[in-house]
Amino acid sequence: MAAAVRAAGRLPVLCSVPAGRFWCRQLPPNSFPTASVLALKTTLSNGPLLLRGTRDSCQFASLSHALQTQCCISPPGSSVGQPHRPYSFFTKLTADELWKGALAETGAGARKGRGKRSKKKRRKDLNRGQIIGEGRSGFLWPGLNAPLVRNGAVQTIAQRSKEEQEEVAAHMLQQREEWDQKRRTKVKRERGWSGNSWGGLSLGPPDPGPNGETYEDFDSRILEVRNVFNMTAKEGRKRSVRVLVAVGNGRGAAGFAIGKATERVDAFRKAKNKAIHYLYYIERYEDHTIFHDISLRFKRTHIKMKKQPRGYGLRCHRAIITICRLIGIKDMYAKVSGSVNMLNLTRGFFHALSRQETHQQLADRKGLHVVEFREERGPLPIVVASPRGALRKEPEPEEEVPDVKLDWDEVKAAQGTKRSVWAGLKRAAT
Repeated sequence: MAAAVRAAGRLPVLCSVPAGRFWCRQLPPNSFPTASVLALKTTLSNGPLLLRGTRDSCQFASLSHALQTQCCISPPGSSVGQPHRPYSFFTKLTADELWKGALAETGAGARKGRGKRSKKKRRKDLNRGQIIGEGRSGFLWPGLNAPLVRNGAVQTIAQRSKEEQEEVAAHMLQQREEWDQKRRTKVKRERGWSGNSWGGLSLGPPDPGPNGETYEDFDSRILEVRNVFNMTAKEGRKRSVRVLVAVGNGRGAAGFAIGKATERVDAFRKAKNKAIHYLYYIERYEDHTIFHDISLRFKRTHIKMKKQPRGYGLRCHRAIITICRLIGIKDMYAKVSGSVNMLNLTRGFFHALSRQETHQQLADRKGLHVVEFREERGPLPIVVASPRGALRKEPEPEEEVPDVKLDWDEVKAAQGTKRSVWAGLKRAAT
């Protein structure tokens, strides 16, 4: 017993720092003999450790070495505890890096757009639904996962029973499953031209400008979405998205633009915000149709438009119908022949509408009154525009024939010789 006291006495005097703290790491029970532990307890309870001799004992050498290497004395008010974290591969990476590895978002397949959507894993936010203080042990901490005061009494730290903790864990799993189901549920979007096409879908108004200007009265519609691939030396086959979007306010102001980006959503945003800066003002006759018939050839696309009365509607190509609604044209007939390239079709249509001649411009150019005949008025003409300058005395020459290229199908329809290709089709009896 005295030998244990002499072996422990080689340490600094412990009891000379009454306000300090003494701690050590947890050691296995077989680190030193039981007699050494009893001797140390007796010495600490009786008083300070004193070195009374230089004689050493091999039996208590392990006790002295353990206390010298594993113990520490802290001054009052300056004790700092360092948390111990197990070293592992997962502790060196962040959650985002671990998710990238689990979802294979950084491989060549993700860059080249490979992989089926049905088999693609989804990222989960594991922090969602977590409550500070909740754990597997089921402790109730007042102020964190339990109220501070209940029935007028201050709550103390308590612990749930095993059955209650199992119910809480089951409820948390059920909530996570419900959140995943809600996220997978697709909201039915507005139908465009067809069920599996982006064409005709609305993107809403463009984003506000840098100076605070808003475009709440404008609407934007998708005309075309294309996946474009470019072969590069570093990344190989690089994918990007090209989007054609038209915007308009329904009162004559409309425009279109192209947006390109790696992601489809970014391309939509770029296109609609760019289109608001390239607007055309389209003149409309009585705010419902065009002023006169127009025939235009833009590259390999031929568009023929006809003015129509109220109630006729829009009988055109689906892209032209979308653009007309953005402009505010309600009644018109249009026929597209040749190439139906969406970009050339849009450019040609805006080119034709922006260069149409109004009735007032026609009256000023001819120096004559512009009149209109309607069925409800009979032979009585309706003056729609008069020249601002002097009125021309001589009438329009009758031999002047407008240079208009006739459509052979329209000529046959006017003569009554047009025959449908389905006229002689024999159908089986049902």
